[in-house]
Amino acid sequence: MTMGTGRRPARRMAAAGVLALVTTLVAQTGPAYAAPTVRGHQWHLDTLRIDEVHRVTTGEGVVVAVVDSGVDATHPDLAGQVLEGSRMTGDQDKGLVDNRNHGTGVAGLIAGNGRGPDSVLGIAPGAKILPVKVFSGGLGGTDVPQGIRYAVDQGADVINVSMSVGQTDRLLEALHYAQSHDVVVVASAGNKVDAEDPEADPDRGVEVPGRIPGVLAVSAVDAKGRFWDGGLRGPEIALSAPGVELAVLTAADMEPLGEPLRPGYDLMMGGTSAASPIVAGAAALLRAQFPELSAANVVNRLISTADDLGAPGRDEEYGFGQVNILRALTEEVPEVSEHPLGKVPSPDLGPRTELWTPDLTLILVVGLAFGVVVMLLVAGLIVFLVRRNRRPAR
Repeated sequence: MTMGTGRRPARRMAAAGVLALVTTLVAQTGPAYAAPTVRGHQWHLDTLRIDEVHRVTTGEGVVVAVVDSGVDATHPDLAGQVLEGSRMTGDQDKGLVDNRNHGTGVAGLIAGNGRGPDSVLGIAPGAKILPVKVFSGGLGGTDVPQGIRYAVDQGADVINVSMSVGQTDRLLEALHYAQSHDVVVVASAGNKVDAEDPEADPDRGVEVPGRIPGVLAVSAVDAKGRFWDGGLRGPEIALSAPGVELAVLTAADMEPLGEPLRPGYDLMMGGTSAASPIVAGAAALLRAQFPELSAANVVNRLISTADDLGAPGRDEEYGFGQVNILRALTEEVPEVSEHPLGKVPSPDLGPRTELWTPDLTLILVVGLAFGVVVMLLVAGLIVFLVRRNRRPAR
């Protein structure tokens, strides 16, 4: 009895130890999405003090166009957030199908509804997303110019372009069209290497369209406010924003681009594609709070209130600094009359032949003179014929 009584506690302790070991092993070898909440991987919400920001505005009434791979509107975190858009190439799906698993993540960072701890909360959950699908494969936009024009014509207040595209006259014309229609255009600065361009020059500078004057180019920073070294540098960078190890949405039945977090969610390890929509969401909040402000003044508020990082003033990594949405919404900022990032340059269409524009007055005068001359000639002919008929025959 004494020996038996002494062994039972020992067996219980051994069993408890084995159970703890098994539990630990299961936790370590189980699915990658078995641990922290989705919201726990949205560290940028605390950094940007989004709880306080949303007491001011959530972006209600503003439309943000996501010129990208389409947006999966069936994701629960985007329920009621996505408008019907359009697909620029291929079969029309109204932009509501994401074939690349990219635009959905961008849309969630802007306007995710944040249903609970295992959901994504966007910067502007009151805003609506206009999906503009410009590509279905790869990372390069196939018809971004047409997509930008479509977004402007559909009444977008802000346009986000988290991709690179070749600079063409059509692109410059589209960006000029957006700027002349008072639309804020935000773009990612670009990453050093991507799946489509493994041989790319890591020092090639900010990619288009972020490189174009008037476009708000965004670089990425980590949770400690450090420049993400995988991003491109350049004098065109205007702002930096969180873009490393963020929870983003994934489209239905699509493989995640980063590390799987939970079904329907992905952990983006790093990229300016995530930093850009955060600034686009900030622009949406400003357009909701100050509906009378021009796009130029929205951009001016964002860059004037940014937290200066790196070298003093504007630099090639952080731009004017990391976006500070609360300051942009609450501080007094003098208005500007010109766009702080410049005007979109006119496209180089080559030499043009000037067409003659007719002067209506001149046409009328010449016509009357010609009519008088004709009448005089006719009258002279009539007189000649009458006199000839009156002559006596010889």
